Amino acid sequence: MTSPFALQSRAVEVANDYDAIFDYCYEQGWTDGLPIVPPTPERVERFVAASSRRPDEVIAEVPVARAEATIERIAVNAIMAGCRPEYMSTVIAAVEAMCEPQFNLDGVNPTTNPCTVALVINGPVRRLIDVNSGYNCLGPGWRANATIGRAVRLILLNVGGAKPGEGDKAAHGFPGKYTFCFGECEEESPWEPLHVERGFQRTDSTVTVMASNGTLNSVTAGFLRIKDRLLMGANAMSQMASNHCILGRGEPALLMGPEFAKLLAAEGMSKADVKQFLYDNSGFPTEKLPAERIRSERQLAVTRNGVIRPARRPEDIMVLVAGGPSPSHIVYIPTLGDSLSVTRRVRLPANA
Repeated sequence: MTSPFALQSRAVEVANDYDAIFDYCYEQGWTDGLPIVPPTPERVERFVAASSRRPDEVIAEVPVARAEATIERIAVNAIMAGCRPEYMSTVIAAVEAMCEPQFNLDGVNPTTNPCTVALVINGPVRRLIDVNSGYNCLGPGWRANATIGRAVRLILLNVGGAKPGEGDKAAHGFPGKYTFCFGECEEESPWEPLHVERGFQRTDSTVTVMASNGTLNSVTAGFLRIKDRLLMGANAMSQMASNHCILGRGEPALLMGPEFAKLLAAEGMSKADVKQFLYDNSGFPTEKLPAERIRSERQLAVTRNGVIRPARRPEDIMVLVAGGPSPSHIVYIPTLGDSLSVTRRVRLPANA
């Protein structure tokens, strides 16, 4: 397939040997350390065509380098990550979302915090491109999850300048910086999915980006009442050292499997009720803080009734449904308190 538009990327001649190609890309600092798919002109043309957009169309300027993320550059990185052409629209929507000012990529990229751009995919696109929202949805084994999240990381690296120690100052990082992408299990959830909460239609396809600091699994087996199991999630959200409790704000997320959610719904709890429960039962008492922390103006400003909450209000807590059916686990996903999640519609090609 030949693109009707000329590609702008600099062509590099490398020996027709995969090891030589990978070694060259690695030496240039273009990879995350893992093997890549060579972005040949033919592949780039195919991916650009799949987007139904011009290769020189600028989607956003990516902090911290402020370089332009064009369709062509997005295609190059998506190819290297191992994406299929039909993933392009989803990757583009993720780039649009993470470059919105409220997401604060200027803070997310260079922070010493280990955070990464995590993606939550909603709507029909999950089935169109086979996004995993069930067993092991945060783990390996699914091409769409693995490569779409990785494409975003490579765009941050190669367009945004987020090279370790330079544009990315994370003290330690965490494995989710390679890829962090999953879909919501909408069909099995008793509640409205994330994108519907945010004003989209169920028939819309969306990507939500959040600045995740990692994951913390809570084992809830052994508790007979479902609210006692949910309390374990509230406890996980109450760590004194978490970014949320230090700042007293943010959008902490709790991920639960569909069976766990159905048990809560059977008790008459809506998603709003779950958020209120988590808010009421989470937080850190200031009496346990070192005296200098209690006296600090920053800490006093976020303390309410002697407790620092991980969010300013219940509505700021994200409740997500995905994973296997076991009601014995829920996952707390802490996020960067200085970043707000952003949801953008996926513009699917007319022939999708």
